Amino acid sequence: MLLRQRIWIAAAAVALTACARRPDPPRASFVPLADLEPTYGRLITAGNHPTPNQNGTGDRLGLFLDTRGTIWGLPLTISPGGAVLGCAPPALHDSKITDTYPAGADIIGATNEPTGWRGGTGKLELLLRPPHGAIYWRAVNGASITPGPVCWAQESPGPPQQLQYYRLASEAGQN
Repeated sequence: MLLRQRIWIAAAAVALTACARRPDPPRASFVPLADLEPTYGRLITAGNHPTPNQNGTGDRLGLFLDTRGTIWGLPLTISPGGAVLGCAPPALHDSKITDTYPAGADIIGATNEPTGWRGGTGKLELLLRPPHGAIYWRAVNGASITPGPVCWAQESPGPPQQLQYYRLASEAGQN
């Protein structure tokens, strides 16, 4: 009798664990930049996605500046033919603002914040040139898309990872 109870409990635990895992969201497509730039603006610089650990992706990230002054951080890749492609899931345009950037500053580059250890890279940083002043770095936050298709890191190396997006508003627009 005790053996039957243990088997039933083990089977129930396995069933509950299997049901609790949500399926991965579908993959959004990478498309030519010419298809993205009318909506997200021109590509102004590129860098790499931050990686939380040694299973990091090294995936590329492009920063696009639209006509309203919003900066969009979108995953980039290179096609087998050498074309640069970007990923913008359908829900991206309605997604929340993830951070701000200083009004009037030009973004002249993007880097990953050093962490001081080999466990991964830090946050995405913008290299900024203000109208009057010294060049400096500023870390910015990203977020994950939750509904619908999302951008995924390249398959190799490491496990599958959903890539974040960045939607940065000018601080002038936040007042």
